[in-house]
Amino acid sequence: MLKPERMSKLFVVGPKSTLPKVVSRLHELKIAHLIEHKKDEFDLCAPLENFEKLSSMLVQVRSITSYLNISDGKVAIKKFKIPELEEEINALKEKVTNIIEETKKIGDEVAIISEQKKILTLMSLFLQVSPEDFAKSKYISQYFGYVSDPNIKEKLENITDRFEISILKLDKKFLVAIFVDTSYAEQFGKVLAEASFSDINVSSTNGLKGKSIDLFESTLMKEEKLIKRLSEYKYKLEKIAQEHSDRLLSAEKFLSIEAEKAQVPLSFGSTKEAFFLRCYLPKNDVKKTKGELMKSGNNKLHIIEEPLGEEEDIPIKLNNSKYIQNSEFFTKLFALPKYDEFDPSALIAYTFPLFYGFMLGDVIYGLVTFAVFYYLKKKFPVGKDFFNMMLAASFGAIIFGFLYGEFAGLELYHFWIERTHDFSTLMMISILAGIVHVNFGLILGFILEYKHHGLVKAANSKLSWIILQVGGILFLGPLLNMLTVPKPLFYAGVFLFVLAVLMLLKGEGFIGVMEIPSILTHIMSYARLMAVGLASVFIAVMVNDLITFLFHKGILFWPLALISLLIGHTFNIALGILSPSLHSIRLHYVEFFSKFYQGGGKDYEPFGAEKQKSLI
Repeated sequence: MLKPERMSKLFVVGPKSTLPKVVSRLHELKIAHLIEHKKDEFDLCAPLENFEKLSSMLVQVRSITSYLNISDGKVAIKKFKIPELEEEINALKEKVTNIIEETKKIGDEVAIISEQKKILTLMSLFLQVSPEDFAKSKYISQYFGYVSDPNIKEKLENITDRFEISILKLDKKFLVAIFVDTSYAEQFGKVLAEASFSDINVSSTNGLKGKSIDLFESTLMKEEKLIKRLSEYKYKLEKIAQEHSDRLLSAEKFLSIEAEKAQVPLSFGSTKEAFFLRCYLPKNDVKKTKGELMKSGNNKLHIIEEPLGEEEDIPIKLNNSKYIQNSEFFTKLFALPKYDEFDPSALIAYTFPLFYGFMLGDVIYGLVTFAVFYYLKKKFPVGKDFFNMMLAASFGAIIFGFLYGEFAGLELYHFWIERTHDFSTLMMISILAGIVHVNFGLILGFILEYKHHGLVKAANSKLSWIILQVGGILFLGPLLNMLTVPKPLFYAGVFLFVLAVLMLLKGEGFIGVMEIPSILTHIMSYARLMAVGLASVFIAVMVNDLITFLFHKGILFWPLALISLLIGHTFNIALGILSPSLHSIRLHYVEFFSKFYQGGGKDYEPFGAEKQKSLI
């Protein structure tokens, strides 16, 4: 439980004729973490023959489901005959593509008509102006748009009287339609530019003939017909989606699996006639896996178990009970353990709720947070591991709430500790928790160092810190008038302290000696267990005092008291969720993990297994 699951490495060799069945069996077993072969004197194995066809079909199916807006859902994985499925996909694709193309054409027409409507609406404001007036001409230049100068007509008349202008005020601008002899176009352009002329593009109405009002009405009718056709096509697509959604989703899953199986040989090595692969798998499954593979390869395979190298990047499969699996969320959030490290999940599973409960420690608050996280767990199943840990932490808050006798800041009885008065007791418990937690981490670190580097290295690097603490207590305690010990113990403390410093110097060098104060700061950091808890208590007490004060002011203040009750305790509960959880996990990551844990392991990803969704 404190170690990742023990793994083995298999080397499998066989004739290429058995490759499809071996791959299929590996996929069904969902147990082999494949090691990618790097091209050396042996080539990479080619994918299975049907890989390109399967990939193409998969792309088409995903394209169709995208067009039909079919969202992923839970459907059973069915077996399909590839030729029949290919024919079905091609027919459906052609049908859907035709509808999509027609829909696009109509959509383009509707967009053009929408633009035409805007132009015709503006033209119809001038009864004498129509789209025909803006047809290209060698002799007449046309201008249609907005100007900011109300005296534009007078300024143009200064150039020539051989022009026509229609002008209409719209808001703060003026809509104009101007027609002039082309010989004056350059001069008119300069005047219009000075008047901040903003051109309206009328190209969408090219070819339209008739009065603007009549054209607008006919365009409106045409738009209605096109929109009706769009609705018909939309209905057709919805009907196709309804009829084929389950089958398409099943086909997509089937093709995904088959394409994955067809592609995976690219991770294998090969010779002219044979293939070979290496994989990691749990040690307990080796015997069963060998038997299944031999059976799928018609006993033509050669399978051997290879030794694991010390520097090998062995994938990590955590091996924990159902409850402890919830705390793997926090472990993975930091980093997966390496293969030869301890898995701290089992420790976090119990100490995180313990620290959280000690800090929050209120029955009512614990019940509220329990209800909140229970609701969130049902609402967002992807985060169930995290929410399960927070449910355990809320349960811890309820237990400590009963021990403290606290109910939403009200101390109804005194059973264990009166937190608003017993500061020294709270501090002592917090520091004691720090001593136990930190030194347990050092013991774990000692075990790992002993296993990898021997007793001397382990003693100098890890055991020295424990000796340093013992010596410091016996030596510095009396000097600071914090502890009284017999003289022999005092001198023993001096000896142990000096011995620990020398061991640190040997094990970690001068840097280790420089970090001696850190052991004290790490232990004292656990004082936050008291501080965060007291902050929560005193906020609750202040809210309750305010509510009591308002109630005593009279019935007119009762609504304000109720609002204060809801806002004050809601705010404190929000802090009670955030602060204790952050400080608790911080104590694990910084003060505890630093004594024995590095992380950096690679996740175990067996071939064929569906990747689980997670918050991280």
